[in-house]
Amino acid sequence: MQDRHNIHIALPRRPAIRSALENALRAASNLHLGNYDLTDRIDDAEVVVTDSETQVNEIGKLPASVRYLQLIDCGSGAPNMTDETVTVANASSLLVHDPAGWAIDQWREIARRSSRTREKAPNIAGIIGFGSLGYELGKRLNELGAKIWVNDIRTPKQMSFQSVGARRSSLDMLLSTSDVVFVAVHHGPTSNPLLTLRELRLLDFGATVINMSGEKVVNREAIKMLNDFHERDIDYREMPSDLGSASASRRPRAATSWVLDNLGNYALNHQPRSIVEHVTHPKAGDPAFWASRMHPRQTPV
Repeated sequence: MQDRHNIHIALPRRPAIRSALENALRAASNLHLGNYDLTDRIDDAEVVVTDSETQVNEIGKLPASVRYLQLIDCGSGAPNMTDETVTVANASSLLVHDPAGWAIDQWREIARRSSRTREKAPNIAGIIGFGSLGYELGKRLNELGAKIWVNDIRTPKQMSFQSVGARRSSLDMLLSTSDVVFVAVHHGPTSNPLLTLRELRLLDFGATVINMSGEKVVNREAIKMLNDFHERDIDYREMPSDLGSASASRRPRAATSWVLDNLGNYALNHQPRSIVEHVTHPKAGDPAFWASRMHPRQTPV
């Protein structure tokens, strides 16, 4: 008989998903889900299911008992709040369409604005982070005819770049040649921020930075300083922080099914889908394509 796992579901803002998960776990319609016992106390839990907002604002640092954190959105599990032995998974592969759609709307709006002001329309897109979200962005930008640069500290399969018409680039080259830069990473312990004054100074005058990775990844004070002194005219845009969670709420059945499948994988000692890698010093990767200071500072979304 397999060991039983205590699970705590903390979804105060997502009652439909919470109720569906609790009912499924109690019913144990799948045999392996019968290995879970619901617990009201997070201190007793081995597994926690929550969203990023609840984890950061209400849970904080996870207790030592927790071994698996399942997020229902595209969050990263706040690396400073989780022990390195905790497995963290999110639902980014399921939910990338809404964030990607929001980003493409920004690209189109910039193009429309350029046509009104008779400025050069955006043509070169830089994507920092080539995970599920970066790949979806690449596909959509390729369909719009954009030239695409990608920077990633890992070494994804070459075919994944070719399938979206993208070319790999160093971070410095990407920043200095792109009209619009999309930041699609989970920031790690050494990426607060990833784009500092040094990196932002590499941007062309009038470039746009679209941050899909949280406020800590880009130094907004540096952007303000560069713009105030007319050294750069950076158009900075930040994705709404609750977009991923809102996507899950609009698709409660899909989100619930995703989480249940991952819980089943965990119970059977299989790797859950959409694992979040908080990269510090990866065992594999091509140093030639790491970030500008030559050490890894981000994980793709």
